[in-house]
Amino acid sequence: MTEAGTSSRSVTLVQLPSGELSLDIHANSGWSLGDLLGFGVRRNPRRGYLLVSKVLGKHVPVSPLTIQAAHRALAVQISPDLPGPLLFIGLAETATALGEGVAREWADHTGRSDFTFLHTTRYHQQGVLALEFQEPHSHASGHVVYRPANETGQRNFGQARTLVLIDDELSTGTTLENLARSYHALNPALERLVLVSLTDLCPRHTDIQAALGLPVLSVSLLRGELHFAPDPAYAPPGLPSVLGNGADKTDLLAPQSARSGQDAGHSPYLDAALTRLLQTPQGASVLILGTGEFQYPPYLLALRLERARSDLRVLNSATTRSPVAVWGQIAHALEFADNYGDTIPNFVYNVRPGQYDQVCVGYEGQATPDPRLLELLNAAAIRLA
Repeated sequence: MTEAGTSSRSVTLVQLPSGELSLDIHANSGWSLGDLLGFGVRRNPRRGYLLVSKVLGKHVPVSPLTIQAAHRALAVQISPDLPGPLLFIGLAETATALGEGVAREWADHTGRSDFTFLHTTRYHQQGVLALEFQEPHSHASGHVVYRPANETGQRNFGQARTLVLIDDELSTGTTLENLARSYHALNPALERLVLVSLTDLCPRHTDIQAALGLPVLSVSLLRGELHFAPDPAYAPPGLPSVLGNGADKTDLLAPQSARSGQDAGHSPYLDAALTRLLQTPQGASVLILGTGEFQYPPYLLALRLERARSDLRVLNSATTRSPVAVWGQIAHALEFADNYGDTIPNFVYNVRPGQYDQVCVGYEGQATPDPRLLELLNAAAIRLA
C-alpha cells in the first residue's frame, strides 16, 4: 500500500492479487484510513476487492468499546432535527449491528423516540413482507424487509418522513439506492433520505438525489472515491452455493428481533449470559462471536462485559457467509455450516483455534451453531435471544 497527498486529501494505492485499488480520500472525522480499513480479496468475480473494517466487529475481532465509539461518531452527525417519524434500516448481514447501534446511539444522543429500527434479511419468516431489493455486487444479492410487528413500528414504517439507511461502506451506492426506491414507492410522502456508512466512497450522491427526487444527506467517518482496475489474469476461487433451501425459518429465528422492528437489546438471555461470563478468571482473553445476521445482542454482551470487567481482554466479531480469500487483512479462515439448515458454508476470519482463553458463540432462537465451529474454537454456544 502506498499513500501520497496532504493532510486534507490523500491518494492510497493498494495492489491486490485481483487488481489495483485506488482510494482518493477527501475528508475524515478524526478517523484515519488506517484506523478504519484494511484490504482483502473477495472470492467473487463481480467484485474483486473487500474493504475490511477495523471498527465493525465482523471480519476482524474488535474491542466493543471501539465499536461503540464508531456508532456514536456516526450518530452524532445525524441531525437531531430531522422530520419524524424516522425509519432506520441496516443492511444484512454486515451492518445489522452497525445499523442498530447507530439508531440506538442517535436516540440516546437526541432523546427522541419517534423512530423504528429494522434490518434487512435473507431469511423467509412469518410476517408481512414489505419489500424486496437487490444488492448487485453481492454473492447473495436478494434482500427482504418485513413490516414491524408492533403498532408503533407499523405506524413509523408507513408514515416515516425520514429514511435512514446504514451500511458498512458505500462504493457505488446502488444497493442503498435500490432500497430507497423500493421504500419510496411504498411511502411517497417520504421527505428525506440519510445514507450512513463507516466509509463513503460513492461518487453518485447527486445522481441518487436526482433519481429519488428527495434531499439526500450523507454521514460517514471517511469520505472519498474508490477506483478498482481488475487484473484480467486473476482467476478467483470458486464461489460456494448461497441459495439455501428457501424454507420458512420462523421456528429457528428469535421470537422477537430487529427483523420485525423490535429492540434486540431487551432479552433476558443477555442478563443470564453476562452473569455467567462475569465469573471469568482475571486477566483472561474473551471473544464473543455473533452469527451471521445476529450480531447486535452478542455485541451488547461483549460491551457490557468489557465495561464490568476492565481486567479482561474482550473482543467482538461475527461469523459470515461472505467467502473471502486468505490475503491481506484476512490472515486466517475457518469454514463450517450455517446455523439455519441451509447447508451454506459460513466462515469466521482472523480467529485461530486456541487464540483466546474463552470463546462464546452467541445465537438466536433455535439456530444453534455448527458443532464443528464449537469444536474448532473450543467454544461455548450461548443463546442470546
